Amino acid sequence: MDGGGGGRRPRAVFMAFGTRGDVFPIAALAAAFAQDQRQYGVVFITHSAHQSLSTHLADCNVRYMPVSSPPVLAAEQLESISCDSVQSNVEHDSFSQRKKTIQVEHRRECLSAVENVFGNDMSTHGDFIVINFFALEGWHLAELFQVKCIIAAPYFVPYSAPASFERQFKQSLPLLYKYFQEAPLNMVCWTDITHWMWALFMESWGSWRNDSLNLSPIPFTDPVTNLPLWYMREESPLLLYGFSKEIVECPVAESSEYQASALHCDSNLLFNGRLFCFSGSIPYSWLFPKCAVAIHHAGSGSTAAALFAGIPQISCPFLLDQFYWAERLHWLGVAPEPLGRQHLIPDTDNASSINSAADMLIGAIKSALSPEIKAQATRIANKLSSEDGIGEALRILKESFAPN
Repeated sequence: MDGGGGGRRPRAVFMAFGTRGDVFPIAALAAAFAQDQRQYGVVFITHSAHQSLSTHLADCNVRYMPVSSPPVLAAEQLESISCDSVQSNVEHDSFSQRKKTIQVEHRRECLSAVENVFGNDMSTHGDFIVINFFALEGWHLAELFQVKCIIAAPYFVPYSAPASFERQFKQSLPLLYKYFQEAPLNMVCWTDITHWMWALFMESWGSWRNDSLNLSPIPFTDPVTNLPLWYMREESPLLLYGFSKEIVECPVAESSEYQASALHCDSNLLFNGRLFCFSGSIPYSWLFPKCAVAIHHAGSGSTAAALFAGIPQISCPFLLDQFYWAERLHWLGVAPEPLGRQHLIPDTDNASSINSAADMLIGAIKSALSPEIKAQATRIANKLSSEDGIGEALRILKESFAPN
């Protein structure tokens, strides 16, 4: 594939934001694509916190382009974010103000990075952008540079539209609502909007599109008339879902309950001889085969690794896609019902609360170690051993953008 006139190399931008479980699968896909489609110039854009990826990506001929925003923006993290990193002169802004400042800088860096890739070439033949659900900047930038956009994620959509979204959309944008409702087969339609694209219509995106990208504030509308693009329809975007690898997390705050549970279970746990709590990175592929059961928050990475290891699981979801995976594990028969947050981290640290939570955890461990769940975990692992999620995603990308 020559990619167009003049022998230019087509370009593929992979953009992923979030924690390792959100980002690493997209990095793996970028590396596989670059190795398989060497005629492409491949770029990976993510947080500078994921610098550890850069060496492997470079070995696979992928250009790593970092942005300075943190993977997770929690209130307690803001103290460790220097004012210089967000170009702010105010040291004691509120959380919302600091978040907005970081968001502005994050989007500026995203625009600069993508502009660096596409900005000097008028031809975009064969070019595309792949994003995860936390990199919606990439969708708007794909529109700006007139390239296709693909969504890839290790889980299903981790958020849903507000209950009033359709009613408000219909009232505020009746013609655009009609535009999506009457969409021809395989074109962007209202089902796509309610599935995940509703987030593209949030007000903060509108101001960025208008002020920084010189696009219409509302996607799929004419920038001059603000009317729907009746004369131009887009195909429904390609969505790729799959699994990922991640690293172990073991918050020290949970150690008291684990100690209490260990005292009541016939498990080989190590901490003062019973339980070992490690803060850092451990490869799941090394750790999980040594375990009788995995207790985790049901992130996509830990879920996948425990399934591949063929061990029973106990889940305690905290946010986003974790609830989906926790329910899925129970449905598959490899885990008991998910624990509530209070069963893993008691609301108070008195002995009564800790023992009550420990009792719930003890019951879950005994259930997870039942012969039925152990056998089902082995069966699922045997099925997964023959699957190749990255390979399948690569095949679809090749068929869509890089035919031989």
